[in-house]
Amino acid sequence: MPSNVEHDFLSNPPQTILRKEMQNICDSYNHSWDLLAEICQNSVDAIKLHKNRYGSIKKHEIKITINKQNRSITIRDTGIGIKPDKVAELMGPHSTDKCAEDQVVGEKGVGLTYTIFISNLYKIKTNSIEGFFEGEVRNARIWKEGSIDEIPKLIQSSFSLMVNTPNDTYTEIYIADIDTKFEESDEIFNQSPEVLEFILRTKTAIGSTVRIFNPEATNSINVSLTCISEKGERKTFKIEPYYMLPEEYISHKKDVIKLSEFKEKAAVLSDAQKEKLLYKKCMTNAGVIERGTRKIKYYAFFTHSRHVWDTISNMANLITDNGVDEETHLYSYGIYISTKGMPTGIRLEPKFKGEAAYWPNFYILLEDDSIIFDLGRKTIPEPTKKLFQKICNDIFNSFIKYKPYMSSEPSIDTPISAVIEHEKNTFFQELGKSNNLNCDSINYLKHPSTQEAGVSAIFHELVGAKILKGYYTLRSGYKMAYDLWGKYKIPLDLIGSNYANLRAQRGILDVDIIIEFKYFAADIIDDLEDNKFFRDIDLIVCWDLNEEKLQKNIIQVDILNRNEVFYYGSNYMLTWPASKGLGDLGKKPVLSLRTLLDDLKRGKIETNI
Repeated sequence: MPSNVEHDFLSNPPQTILRKEMQNICDSYNHSWDLLAEICQNSVDAIKLHKNRYGSIKKHEIKITINKQNRSITIRDTGIGIKPDKVAELMGPHSTDKCAEDQVVGEKGVGLTYTIFISNLYKIKTNSIEGFFEGEVRNARIWKEGSIDEIPKLIQSSFSLMVNTPNDTYTEIYIADIDTKFEESDEIFNQSPEVLEFILRTKTAIGSTVRIFNPEATNSINVSLTCISEKGERKTFKIEPYYMLPEEYISHKKDVIKLSEFKEKAAVLSDAQKEKLLYKKCMTNAGVIERGTRKIKYYAFFTHSRHVWDTISNMANLITDNGVDEETHLYSYGIYISTKGMPTGIRLEPKFKGEAAYWPNFYILLEDDSIIFDLGRKTIPEPTKKLFQKICNDIFNSFIKYKPYMSSEPSIDTPISAVIEHEKNTFFQELGKSNNLNCDSINYLKHPSTQEAGVSAIFHELVGAKILKGYYTLRSGYKMAYDLWGKYKIPLDLIGSNYANLRAQRGILDVDIIIEFKYFAADIIDDLEDNKFFRDIDLIVCWDLNEEKLQKNIIQVDILNRNEVFYYGSNYMLTWPASKGLGDLGKKPVLSLRTLLDDLKRGKIETNI
């Protein structure tokens, strides 16, 4: 037997080992949004490398398309591109062309591998100054799962070493037939555009943190998100390329107070004055904490009540169904981590010390550029986690002393009380002069005074009084796509005789309904110009019509007779001109509350049904 024979045991591993490695890489990712995080990180890094090398010679953009029809994602960036002869090498595991001096985030070289092996079709087109490459990988996912034996290959369809200018560089990735291990309710293909924006801005490199710590800084990337629904409907949104802070959804900016500014005033304020300044306010602070050689930036948001998270989630449409008939409000307290200007999406629970009951009032973002992650995007090392929790306890303690002022009703001295009493009496006198509703069946007393909220309130009171029948609310609220999502459940004999086929079935009609509330029905024109889908609106509930504006826009107004009424109480039909190309969708029923109440007072309400 010969001795000293060399055996290469590291090159060309067996297929079983290679497959297991791909499985381990994919299993190291444990969030439904990791795919978006990886492809966005690569795009942002590519643009950063372009700027580092060539300066600000062009306006950069990232275009993301999420197609729910074929479970595909497309992302195109105007970054530096990939050298044609390097593409195949970089698509393998643990390969990267990034280095520390580039000051980019991605370094471990597994993100690209992950995006390939959770899909069955991966296409890449990239243009660098060294040339162009186009190719695709098929069946990577089912090979990884063991369903086929043929090892996936990168099939090159175009290759060129023609020199390009830095203005012409880009990369476009198309990933289709994606399958993940997540519950249906968590999958990115089942999320609303608002939730997708939240994910992009709080869990991926799209949500740059640069402006949090340097208000003068800018992130000159135009980002757009296109969503294609299961029905093929396409809608494109502009995405702000900055981290989505909770204070963005506080209605009045004066309700958010910077801790540093308050502390400057606090020394000369009495307790009563502090209460007046802080009552039901939110406080923020940002700064840098040094721990040895590490400089850790932080942003903290402290709210007067944990219910603020529900309010923010409602306003931003960030409420999802978790699959067990419970709602999940996506904006929540906790410790969130970012690095090198990029959110990681990692959330830590605080390590309770002191007044632990108030931790749910806190939202803290820590940014540590020296952080080292495990493989994939799984966890951060335990010593770093403990350091972060200690830092957050210190931040917590800098706020908590002011909590009593934020939740205590402010005391009001006599002169201020007298002024307020005078203003209150004056306002009530003005209200007394406004027109009465004169509807004894409900408790709303006055005309709604140009307010949509008043129209909504009167409508719901009429429903509660059983004057309007068949309307059931599932959800309504400010900043939702439409004002009311609900059910219309009505005995079939109460709809107009023009719907004879339906009436003949007897029983109860039960359909979904979307309602828009307007003071003037004509105001719906402005909403439609602002991207609300005309086809989705089933009924317009208004106070009055504003026929002059409708006529100016060539919208026909017809009074509904009893036989034509489908939605109980509706009294008009608006018809958009044929030039709008809406077809049958160009007709929308209207329920004018003024007309309804006038008919009610005259005893004519039944003639409208």
